[in-house]
Amino acid sequence: MIAQEQKPMDEILGYLEGKQRIVTMGCGGCATFYQTGDKKAVKEMAEKLTKEGKDVTKIFLPLGISACEIDMSSVFLEKNRKAIEGCDAVLVQSCGEGVQVVREYLDDKMGLAKSVYPANNSMGNVGGGPTDFKETCQGCGECELGKIAGICPLTACGKGLMNGPCGGVREDGKCETDPEKDCAWVKIYERLEKLGELDELLKMREPHAWSKMKRPRTFKIEKPISLGRTMFGSIPEYVSFGLRKPFTPKHEEKAEGE
Repeated sequence: MIAQEQKPMDEILGYLEGKQRIVTMGCGGCATFYQTGDKKAVKEMAEKLTKEGKDVTKIFLPLGISACEIDMSSVFLEKNRKAIEGCDAVLVQSCGEGVQVVREYLDDKMGLAKSVYPANNSMGNVGGGPTDFKETCQGCGECELGKIAGICPLTACGKGLMNGPCGGVREDGKCETDPEKDCAWVKIYERLEKLGELDELLKMREPHAWSKMKRPRTFKIEKPISLGRTMFGSIPEYVSFGLRKPFTPKHEEKAEGE
């Protein structure tokens, strides 16, 4: 998911200075998980803007419909066309991708030139949960995890080194840039050792294909998914998920036993 946090209200109000009629739009994807674009967040934003004397129209996106998935989120934009036509600015409570996709749709499909502003700061691709997350993937376009024990040095290494540790690794295996952080390459070595695959470090590897980081990157899907068919086909998995037993990590089970 793309981690995000809401911008300071002063910054948001700075964007909207001199603009009276505001449309604020949420996101049913990542922003809902981070409570920056869910229904509650949109309502709270609208209340704050109203207190500042703004006239606000709210656009809610249900769980599972992200602002950046324009084939679905556009339904809600079109439904609120009249409000958007009459507004002075659109505030999008999503990651930067959602902001730009909405802006492009307004420009190219709806023919509306409107000021579009972000309500959130995107913090990168993260994994974890339910409350603690960390950046796990830089989206480099050339995944190397199969060669380095499933640990990505681009995000785990303080310097993003791809070919081994720097000369500043501490004696305790900590990172030169952060004494509280494990050196990514020490972790890679230790994991390969556990797997009995230290020979992987002796292999010559092709240079990382940084050309795949060129911007903006574009993708084409031959056949878009059918939302209805996909959701219907996933019903058994949704039911299993809903009926799941609460998960207790092993170290907590041991603590309770003690």
